[in-house]
Amino acid sequence: MMSHSDLSRFFEPEAVAVFGSMQSRSGTAYGVIKNMLDFGFSGKIYPVNPSSTEVLDLNVYSNIDEIAANIDLAIIIISPTAVPEVVQQCAQKGIRAAIVISEGFAEASEEGGGLQSQLVDISRRNGIRILGPNTLGVLNTSNYLVTGPYLLGYNKPVRGSIGYCAQSGLLTFGTHPVRDRAYPISKVCDFGNKSDVNEVDLLDYLADDPDTKVIAMHLEDIKDGRRFMEAAARVIPRKPVLIFKPGRNEVSARAAASHTGALAGNDQVYEDAFKQTGIIRLSSWQEFWEVPRVFASQPLPRGNRVAIVTATGGAGVILIDEAVRAGLVVPEFKAETKSKLAELSPRLVNNPVDVGPVMVVADEPFSVYEEVVPAVLADENVDCAVIVIHGGPHVASVFRRLTHHISRISKPVTVFCYGINLAEMEETSRQLEGLGLATYLDLETAVRALGVAAAYSRINSGLRNPGYA
Repeated sequence: MMSHSDLSRFFEPEAVAVFGSMQSRSGTAYGVIKNMLDFGFSGKIYPVNPSSTEVLDLNVYSNIDEIAANIDLAIIIISPTAVPEVVQQCAQKGIRAAIVISEGFAEASEEGGGLQSQLVDISRRNGIRILGPNTLGVLNTSNYLVTGPYLLGYNKPVRGSIGYCAQSGLLTFGTHPVRDRAYPISKVCDFGNKSDVNEVDLLDYLADDPDTKVIAMHLEDIKDGRRFMEAAARVIPRKPVLIFKPGRNEVSARAAASHTGALAGNDQVYEDAFKQTGIIRLSSWQEFWEVPRVFASQPLPRGNRVAIVTATGGAGVILIDEAVRAGLVVPEFKAETKSKLAELSPRLVNNPVDVGPVMVVADEPFSVYEEVVPAVLADENVDCAVIVIHGGPHVASVFRRLTHHISRISKPVTVFCYGINLAEMEETSRQLEGLGLATYLDLETAVRALGVAAAYSRINSGLRNPGYA
């Protein structure tokens, strides 16, 4: 029987059975199979439907008992009233994991709640774990298992080290441009209604997942607060846990209840529990997606002192405000650093460093960053840095040379890329992400990410060294 912490069959199956319509359209079992084939899923796929014989060059089986192979995972997208029987058949076949994509359960009606209770009963009696119902399921970039039924086209993500988990399909791979934004993803999971598998199970699984360095969760409620805090306490000394929890007021909490059947509870209770455990709370959908980038590619800062290197003085002023709001301080450089910078220009000795005026008169404007950034990062008063740069065709080549210095100094760096051409900004961002730099198209988030990294570094140091403040 699969333990609560071992969800390997959901993410690492060698053979998958897909139940549902094989008609060629999005939102059906056909969509699930097409996505897996397009992404290059490394396992075997067994379509199951009594009315079809072939789909996408795969043989279709009329029922699960016709399949001679051992099946690790069932993916079910059929009428909700038919789901309990199919899950029971899967359990009798020896399948120990099922993703129920179908809607129409506790989130929809009292009758649907009864069907969901049947699923829970089947799970407990037969030892089959259930993700969902009302879910897009999972994504694993190590084997490119993808279980969402909506055709994803070219939205195949970059393999990386962020584990995204959400209680809504809106915050998963099926509805976000993960490829275009180059999110470095390890695993994604949509909890759906959490009839069985929930956030505690995912915390335990991702804690042991070697591909995942940071866990980002969107939660509308927590099923078992005590278990969750115990799990988080086990995970946080090893990996940061970042949570975006909406439902901060009564109106949004009621909306959450109608959406997944969740009971959101008192927000202050969650706030206090997160602080007590060492969980870092994110404040927006944008932060949920963007802030984890800094953990995926950068070392932890030793402290909260940030250097700002910008091509525009106005951005420097804004960044100071945002840095303070994010819990960072903007230190004065040491005399040795000031002396190095003064050799380039007396205007560069202060933090923020405004390289704009020097770039204007330089033969190779962007080369100024190659001299300023290493000097600033080497300063003993600096723990991390945010770099502001105009997106364009020359930026990547500059940073390709710079990354050697940045990695050698081993301090976290984020980049805010701005400009008047969105396509150029996005392309520059992708190129810099490819070089291992956490790059943002939003100025505030570039600083907030460093603030979160510094907060986790402080929390982690406190856990390892009691009494650390």
